[in-house]
Amino acid sequence: MVQVTIIRLIGYREWTESLGPDREHIIQRVQAQLHRELVEAFSKLNAWAHPLRYDYLLAITNGLGNDELTRIIKGLADYSPVPLSSGTYADVNPRVAEKEAFRLAIKAGPGVSLMGDFDDGPVAIAHIDLIDSTSSTEWTSSYQLYEHVWSVVNQVRLHLAQYGGITLYLGGDNIVSIIQPTINEDDLKPLANLVNSRIGIGIASSGRAAMKLATEALDMLRSRNNHGVLMLRED
Repeated sequence: MVQVTIIRLIGYREWTESLGPDREHIIQRVQAQLHRELVEAFSKLNAWAHPLRYDYLLAITNGLGNDELTRIIKGLADYSPVPLSSGTYADVNPRVAEKEAFRLAIKAGPGVSLMGDFDDGPVAIAHIDLIDSTSSTEWTSSYQLYEHVWSVVNQVRLHLAQYGGITLYLGGDNIVSIIQPTINEDDLKPLANLVNSRIGIGIASSGRAAMKLATEALDMLRSRNNHGVLMLRED
């Protein structure tokens, strides 16, 4: 099962509108700072976190209890222009876990963390690297490459939805998806062929450890100049 935490920035839209029309640079600065603190806070506890729309933030928090999550939310509040709430839920399907965590985050009041099912079992993360996409900038452009990557992100999202995939763009030519821990290499080989990619899968007891193994598997494929899928599991 995967344990998902959703952090809600309460009244975020209203805050942005209060800044006046010359506001986008302020919003981007606040978002960048909050992104940094989000990643720092959760990685210290072996979790893995990433912004969604910036008014909602996501973390994979297997093994963390409500007291720890509440402390993180209170710490992040120092960098947020609006109050925070959070919801946490665990399910074998990451998309179900996210949906239920979102509902709890909406229900929670300012400074409150609500928790449904708890899980300290394995979580699976796929780290996807598009082959030769960077070199293609020599005959296209940086923006055309960006467009291409986003089109691939959508293909990956659609393919991995059947495995509960929560798919996110990491930047460059890297995509990540939180998937069901029952996944196997053969499940993802069609995707590797479809989008011409290497896919590293990490399965571990925490989000950070799963991401580390997924990236290690990806690096192994890259060092061998191999196309395809490689899975690594925590000892």
